[in-house]
Amino acid sequence: MGNNLYAGKVMRINLSNRSVRIEPTAKYLEDSLGGRGLGSWILFREVEPNVGSFDPENLIIFSAGPLLGTLAPTACRLSITTKNPLTGGLCSSNVGGHFGPELKFAGFDALIISGRADYPVYLLIEDGEIKIKEAKHLWGLTVGETEDEICSQNSDYKIRTSCIGPAGENLVRGACIMVDRGRAAGRGGAGAVMGSKNLKAIATRGRLSIKPFDPQGFFYRAKQCREKILEAEIIKIYREGGSMRFGGAGGPDGNFPQAVKNYDDEYWPISKSRKIYEKTLKEKFEVRRLGCFNCSSISCSHFYKVSDGPFSPSAGEGFQINTARAFGSNLDIEDPNFVIAAHNFCSEMGLDVDMAGACLAWAFEAFSRGDLTFDEVNNLDLSWGKSHSAMELLKDMVSRKGFGDVLAEGVKRASEIVGKGTIDYAIQVKGADLNEASMRPFKAWSLGIVLSTHGGGHLDGSPPIGAFKKHPEVAKDLFGEPMVNFRGRYENQVKAVIWFEKYKAVIDIMGLCYFASMWLDAKAISLKDLSDLFEAGTGEFYSEKDLMSMGERVHNVQKAFNTIHAGFTREDDFPPKKLMTKPAQTGPFKGDVLDKKQWNKMLDEYYEEKGWDRKTGLQTEEGLKKIGLGEVANKLKKFNKIIN
Repeated sequence: MGNNLYAGKVMRINLSNRSVRIEPTAKYLEDSLGGRGLGSWILFREVEPNVGSFDPENLIIFSAGPLLGTLAPTACRLSITTKNPLTGGLCSSNVGGHFGPELKFAGFDALIISGRADYPVYLLIEDGEIKIKEAKHLWGLTVGETEDEICSQNSDYKIRTSCIGPAGENLVRGACIMVDRGRAAGRGGAGAVMGSKNLKAIATRGRLSIKPFDPQGFFYRAKQCREKILEAEIIKIYREGGSMRFGGAGGPDGNFPQAVKNYDDEYWPISKSRKIYEKTLKEKFEVRRLGCFNCSSISCSHFYKVSDGPFSPSAGEGFQINTARAFGSNLDIEDPNFVIAAHNFCSEMGLDVDMAGACLAWAFEAFSRGDLTFDEVNNLDLSWGKSHSAMELLKDMVSRKGFGDVLAEGVKRASEIVGKGTIDYAIQVKGADLNEASMRPFKAWSLGIVLSTHGGGHLDGSPPIGAFKKHPEVAKDLFGEPMVNFRGRYENQVKAVIWFEKYKAVIDIMGLCYFASMWLDAKAISLKDLSDLFEAGTGEFYSEKDLMSMGERVHNVQKAFNTIHAGFTREDDFPPKKLMTKPAQTGPFKGDVLDKKQWNKMLDEYYEEKGWDRKTGLQTEEGLKKIGLGEVANKLKKFNKIIN
């Protein structure tokens, strides 16, 4: 494969001895076309299970897909792969903005970073060259301050940055990497891994070009994809109001299921939810809407500013559905000033909103039950709805002060430290904190969340809620079932979960945004579109089947990494205990619960479809070799983690 669509080079940086090695990208394209696939294979091959997340030998890999930085709509997503400080398994994060494209324009398809610097440093990558620069003066700065200082120091305000805040420096296990100030590579603690390496930031500036194999053909196909996005009905809702319009704080009719009071319920009364609804926030707080690189067709990111009250001044970008849930419904806080300010605080500190929200909600419930006292929680009143206490606890998490030091370990470890049965209401899967919606009513959605190779989350295999309701014929054709992710359905949902596992892997390999894909709208970017774009861009043909096979192999590689490093089995593939034992209490979802017997049936079907062992959930030698993963089977065999 030629260098069309690729920058052509991969850079390896060892921070311990400051060595730099440049390699051809082609060396890494045999198993995957880039992006998430490239990062997953490198981590699987090069990091052994005796290496801890914060050890110098751990890698952190920034990998771009072939479509990233091109005219393909939403070609902005960069994959970041490392060993997860929360789960001990895989961290496979993904982020938009402009940093990823800029990295390719600077001449690199991937950065593979190992070692630990003796003191804080940052990397400056510009047009094929790298400098490792001292960052002692940046340590302790917020994300925004760090970007400002780097741009000022280099007299270039077009530099794009990927950096950590104080949360990453203090090794908060849920710390994230922030791109362009307001875009988070969340879920998995990659920011803490950067902090463990004394790596404050990566700054990049590029003036090189990406040239498709067939420029006219590529332009034509990109134009076709953009037209599809503009015509898609659900994407139109996102274009008008972002993700908050679709499902935030109760959604369009106030009845969209949300996590309420640490998932005690699924319904937040409309009298509260409408205070944090998108239209309400737009009137009082929105400064503008913003988009990532080449995203004029959606531009879902809200920039909100709080100008009055005790949480002012506060301004920032990137407010999405999860924030409204994390700091609104799940804490029973209806003050939009706090919810916006909490989001902006997390962005500046480099703290994952989902992890923070899950930890706070668990602490609030423990306090309400009497399992935690004032003295134990830094003398804060953690009664439901207490916004000032929530903000102080967020600050304590970042600085690891008092009880904040416990929460900085993540909700599973925190519950193990506190004891008293608090693990029973810790909303987590495999050690990964969950800040999700809709888990009790929508069974396929929940299955995708729980089985995610990232440790837990909907951005892997969860089928969309609503994307196929108006297009059952498409669902029938793809999954053999027209009723995908309908409320209460356990039957015939597994094939859709598996299809989206593979499809999302392909999207991440290519470097596009999931919001422009069939995950959001059945009529958006399809596998055929991806095949056509790649062929016009590189001159190489990969059929839809070829792409899905690649997605399947990447998903299996990630599964194998988790098995070897974290020892996950079938026992770990269940939802949080509360969701299986306590039904939703009020509203339209009253009585909904995840039934363990039905869940086991879905697991049986899932493992059989995947070619894995039903009893243990482990992969089989026969199944892996059937899809061309003999190397993976051999490594699992070495650690006795495979069924022969």
